[in-house]
Amino acid sequence: DALFRDLLINVTRFFRDTEAFEALRTLVVAPLLAQRVADEEIRVWVPGCSSGEEAYSIAMLFAEAARTAGEPLAVQIFATDIDEQMLAIAREASYPAAALADLPPDLRERYTVPHAERFQISSAIRDMIRFSSHSLVKDPPFSKIDLVSCRNLLIYFDDRLQQSVLPLLHYALRPGGYLFLGPSESVGRFEHLFRPVDQHARLFERAPGAPNYPIDLPGSTRQ
Repeated sequence: DALFRDLLINVTRFFRDTEAFEALRTLVVAPLLAQRVADEEIRVWVPGCSSGEEAYSIAMLFAEAARTAGEPLAVQIFATDIDEQMLAIAREASYPAAALADLPPDLRERYTVPHAERFQISSAIRDMIRFSSHSLVKDPPFSKIDLVSCRNLLIYFDDRLQQSVLPLLHYALRPGGYLFLGPSESVGRFEHLFRPVDQHARLFERAPGAPNYPIDLPGSTRQ
């Protein structure tokens, strides 16, 4: 267990890379809300969510965009990780007051509740997210996802793992869905699966067409 904890790298914060999140807001969040089919939820997956800041940041963007547009907040976010200790922190949604500096003032005012030297994410935002234990490389992926935010996780994978994970993310996304990567990550040799929406922000759109089979989905047996 001690070795497992030493190998994990939990480095995250709210709205990490501000410009990239602004691009996400304008190029992905707003269009997804505008194009949402009635009676259908927008589905978001945040693999490697660590202590939850990234998932909560995305939830706030959707909540604010829905509030501004007068649209229903029909968004379900699946935030997953293999570290149960980090998931416990994420579910509690309580963070040091110093982290408030990473939140835009309007979102800070609307979606956080101060408690002495800490603050908690509001219940409306917490209710949007389901935190669960899940291995991106061992467990079956989610499906029919509109947005996968997999930021600053692939950089810790070797080339073999990256070549396995990117087709899985393509499989998880619905046609026209979006992939949000970290600033030091790219789709590499899988440019045919993901078209750039904003290269600088590392935003990509899933290319049309079914996933290429056979695909080594975790938990499946190749026929």
